Amino acid sequence: AARGGQIAKEEKCKKCHGPTGISDEDDTPSIAGQVPAYQFKQLLEYKSKVRDSKTMYKKVKKLGPQDMADLAAFYATQEPEPPEAKMEPPLLVTAGDMDRLLLPCNVCHGERGEGLGFEVPALTGQKIEAFVETMVAFQEDDRENDQYGRMRFIASQLTEEEIEELAAFYAAPPSEEDEEDE
Repeated sequence: AARGGQIAKEEKCKKCHGPTGISDEDDTPSIAGQVPAYQFKQLLEYKSKVRDSKTMYKKVKKLGPQDMADLAAFYATQEPEPPEAKMEPPLLVTAGDMDRLLLPCNVCHGERGEGLGFEVPALTGQKIEAFVETMVAFQEDDRENDQYGRMRFIASQLTEEEIEELAAFYAAPPSEEDEEDE
């Protein structure tokens, strides 16, 4: 983790993801507290262009697997931004919708949205805009790095309102910068 912190500093990760992995931009994912195996997988997929992002490809193309593992370890040790919502979890989080073959979100993502393993990210602490953009990318097949197409199937079943409700439940407060713009 210590070496990952040094790499993050050298690679200027804070420019987009903030000094501790909490993004200052509402459309950029926060990576503080992210599951290290998941974060490592994402970095590998940016490098191999499985995930499409010119910016991230430029940042990771010269990193080796150990560098990526160290970065993932560093960000996993950072405290995620706590969710803003003080609401009861939506039914999709706790009960799912068996009529649409949707398991509850908490079955895979954990009771507190903490994530699990290389395939299931932490959801807690993401900005609403980043969460919604990710779900829409899965919904529209613009993002295809989910094993077996799980998230693409799930997202395709959700309405815009459901996505927004889930985003609001898991989300951190908007960045101060975006609040000032309003």
